[in-house]
Amino acid sequence: MAGYVQRNGISTGYHDPLKIFCIYLCEDEKEVAILVFDLLTIPENFPRKIENTELIPVATHTHSGPKPDLVRDILESYAEKALLGAKQSASDLIKVTVRRFAVSDVCDFRDKPESSAIPARLIEFETVERLFSILLFPCHPTVLGPENLLYSSDLIGSIREKLRATLNHPVVFLNSCCGNISTHRTRRDRSFSEVERLSDLFLDQFSPVTVCQILKPEGLLIVEREFEVRFVQKNINELMLDERDLPGALLLKKRINSPKNSRVRISFLKMNPLKFVFVPFELFFEFSRLIPLDAPVFIACYANSPASYVVPKSVKSGYEWLASPYSDDTEMNLLALVSDELKKL
Repeated sequence: MAGYVQRNGISTGYHDPLKIFCIYLCEDEKEVAILVFDLLTIPENFPRKIENTELIPVATHTHSGPKPDLVRDILESYAEKALLGAKQSASDLIKVTVRRFAVSDVCDFRDKPESSAIPARLIEFETVERLFSILLFPCHPTVLGPENLLYSSDLIGSIREKLRATLNHPVVFLNSCCGNISTHRTRRDRSFSEVERLSDLFLDQFSPVTVCQILKPEGLLIVEREFEVRFVQKNINELMLDERDLPGALLLKKRINSPKNSRVRISFLKMNPLKFVFVPFELFFEFSRLIPLDAPVFIACYANSPASYVVPKSVKSGYEWLASPYSDDTEMNLLALVSDELKKL
């Protein structure tokens, strides 16, 4: 199983089925599919196309799923079937409605002493034949801990299913900038019953307010850019490590022989005027507040390939800093690329 460096043992079964969702978009000759998997990350070298359809694969970041690279062939097969089903059921898009709301006590900032309401977005797509929504919510779905050996979509899956029952249409979850947001301070224990308690609390606060409506959005465009990250070695000899830091220290030791740099893929999707950015990294929440906004912009993390935390330059300790293999300037370099590309879209 993937997600916890200190987990012992292999999966003994499943608590709830892991799912794949496919959002198929087409306009004229352009075809794009957003594939969402209940996984920790997207495996290395996942296909970028199926026939003529460009793919944007995204993981929900459950820590209770299989190691992605071990099931890549299975994922590719399921992706083909999901895309075929989405194409067969596709119909003309009539309207997109963006709604916002916020929830408290479900998850919270790990690096702030005070509690905060965490913002969420619900993007509803109305087609000729059906409705579906995207829930964009920044939250590490880590109610279940390393002692759990059952496959599960964790908190995200429970929220997703309860919203589906409430809205009476499918809901697809995209995780956003949640590098410093989790259930660490809000969960009472690490049980499946706690997953249900927190998802009920989320639903109790679900009162979305409409931000905008777009009739028949046009101008489907996908742009992909490579981003180079530089790996560095970190000296922790003088750091005082607490219990939460230890998994990060273990990860640091494992990457002694890391490469000096690597390239990852950033995907930009436009449905005028909506813009989506898909990155592989775990970004801190504040990154989303640094993006200059001239149109609705939505950032989804854990896309395209496996990657690690990108921490602000000011962060020099803690689990996230230890787990991140990247240089201090990575966040600002990424911000420059994303901001520049959004201006061009």
